[in-house]
Amino acid sequence: MLWITSVQLPAFGRFRGAEFAFRPGMNLVFGRNEAGKSTILAAIAGTIFGFRRDKERFVPWDGGERCEARVGFAYDGREMTIIRDFLTDRVQAVERQGETILWRFEGKVSPLGRSSEREEYLAKMEEIWGFAEGDIFRNSVYVGQRDLKIEGDGGLTTRIKQLLTGFAEMDYDAVVESLEKELFELTRRPGGRAKDRELEEVRARMAELAEAWRVASRTLGEIGKVEPELAELRGFIDAGRADLDKGGKYLQRVRKYHEAAAREETLRKEFDRIQAEREKVESLVAQHEAIQARLAPLGELVDLPEGFGRTIEAFCAVSERLAQLEEELAEFDAAPASVGRSVAAVTFLVPLACWGAAVAAWFIMPTASYVLAVVALAATLVVVLRAVKVNQARSAEVSRRQGRSDGLSAEIARLREEVSCHEAVIAEHLGPLEPAAARGILRELERAAEIMGELDRVTSALRVLPPLDDLKVQGAELARELAVVREAMENAVGKGFPVMSHEEFAASEEKMRRLEGEVKEKERAALVKEQELAMLRKGGLDLEAIAEEGEELKVREERLVRRIGALKLAVEILRETLDEYRATYLARLSTEINGKLYNLTAGRYREARLDDGFSLAIGADGALRPVESFSCGVQDQAYLASRLALGGILSRGRKLPFLLDDPLVNFDDERKTAALTALNLTASEHQVILFVHDERYLRLKGADLWHRVRIDAKGKPDGQLHLL
Repeated sequence: MLWITSVQLPAFGRFRGAEFAFRPGMNLVFGRNEAGKSTILAAIAGTIFGFRRDKERFVPWDGGERCEARVGFAYDGREMTIIRDFLTDRVQAVERQGETILWRFEGKVSPLGRSSEREEYLAKMEEIWGFAEGDIFRNSVYVGQRDLKIEGDGGLTTRIKQLLTGFAEMDYDAVVESLEKELFELTRRPGGRAKDRELEEVRARMAELAEAWRVASRTLGEIGKVEPELAELRGFIDAGRADLDKGGKYLQRVRKYHEAAAREETLRKEFDRIQAEREKVESLVAQHEAIQARLAPLGELVDLPEGFGRTIEAFCAVSERLAQLEEELAEFDAAPASVGRSVAAVTFLVPLACWGAAVAAWFIMPTASYVLAVVALAATLVVVLRAVKVNQARSAEVSRRQGRSDGLSAEIARLREEVSCHEAVIAEHLGPLEPAAARGILRELERAAEIMGELDRVTSALRVLPPLDDLKVQGAELARELAVVREAMENAVGKGFPVMSHEEFAASEEKMRRLEGEVKEKERAALVKEQELAMLRKGGLDLEAIAEEGEELKVREERLVRRIGALKLAVEILRETLDEYRATYLARLSTEINGKLYNLTAGRYREARLDDGFSLAIGADGALRPVESFSCGVQDQAYLASRLALGGILSRGRKLPFLLDDPLVNFDDERKTAALTALNLTASEHQVILFVHDERYLRLKGADLWHRVRIDAKGKPDGQLHLL
């Protein structure tokens, strides 16, 4: 018996570090929906046989860089452990017997690969399981949810038939197909009825040889006509080739000359450009030297810091302004104060006289004294007001003169301080300098600035041009290259050689192309004539070869007739033999299905037939009807019976385990009881691992004798119930 011992899921789907142990006989795995039952089954199939598709479904839900599973199984006193990394399809496998390692493997085993490692691994799996295809496993001993029917493409059903008939080692269908193909190639004819194609070809060739014998005499006359035409074509071709060779050499020399001339023109233009730049640079260098000579007499004025001219100009302006103010102050101090005339003494005598007259009138004429007193008072007021006004004017003039004098003195002091600062700056570079001399220095500085501007312009122009030495080197190199090119021009054509113009050269090339086209056309015509002549000589003159080939064709005709008859007989006998043998394996498989169906249906149905295309029919009321015409429950029972029967026959003494993913989910209680009874019976010879979601299975009568595993909602083993 071959039985699964353990499944370890370090990183697979929802599982992380889970481990499950199994035993021979009946194993019941219970888990609620989404607990991971189908994932465990997929891990078993995928680890052993790999996933062709959808392996991304089983990448760990919580992420990570691993997707790995380990499966162990035992058989014939041996143990096998297989570890597969599903991201890379890297497989490690070890086969042990006790402490002895019998076989060890490590390599990449992709279901779609073609490596020698993969072939070694699959050969080992076929040795142990009887097959190495994952699709065979999933359509026989592995039963998924709602997946009881045997389904697959034509290649899968053919492979299952081979395993059932024992033809896995020798594909007799392929042998029959190859014989029929060979016979077809011998007896078919495109576009018409089936005829002896190769035989007809042989006979047609024999007729052709007979015709060739008859026309041999006529070919001698045709050869006599072709040979002169061929000689004429060859003469034209030889002359044309000679002209092409001579003209080609001539044009090659002219082409080299024109290429050298174009190169010489380019070099000459470049040389002229270099010479022009050289002359320009030399002129600028001369100007630079002349400007330097003009700057030499200026001496230290050239080296004065930037803005020094503005300092001297400010010094001169401030000195002139200081002199003007000092002269203005001296003139102001020397000029008399203009304060107006003072009040004359006689002016004071008038009111005194009036007052004297008023006093005298008091004694002489009192009434008149009042009038004189008023006049005296008025005169006194006028004199007083006049004196006050004169004094105010004098005070204002004194204040104005004093303010003007103070303002001029303050400005003179400020200017003297500014002159002292400028004198200190100028003395630092030029020594003590008088204002008059400073004006001369300022004119010299303006002249130096103008010369420096010219120098800057010349320097800027020289900066954008190449250095004179580089231009001299380039000019010398171009001169040498020009000499070499001109020498090459002379060598290309030689002295006295007539050189074509470009127009003449183009016309000559066109003539050469036309001549070459004519020569090629004549060569093609000559080739046709040569082939025609060769065919005439070969087909019309070699009568001995015709006779020899005719004898060979007669022998070949006889051999083909015998071969066709033998192939027809072999195909007929082998096909009849295969049909008879297949009828026996289908009958054997149907018998197994009948027994399983009888047990699963508690004796209600006892007859079923599986045809060559794996279409299932069930006997009812004395007649076989397609399984699709029955209820879904009967269909599931029939398909489960066919799976159990197919797995049992494929085991061939290996007693492979059955892995069932809740196949009874659509069964009623009566059908479940019958199905569990049948599975218990199967578990006496095979390991059965039944995955269910209904907790009532754990409480069924006799369930305590099963190996029971409970999976919690998080996909963890929730303790294991063992056989007591």
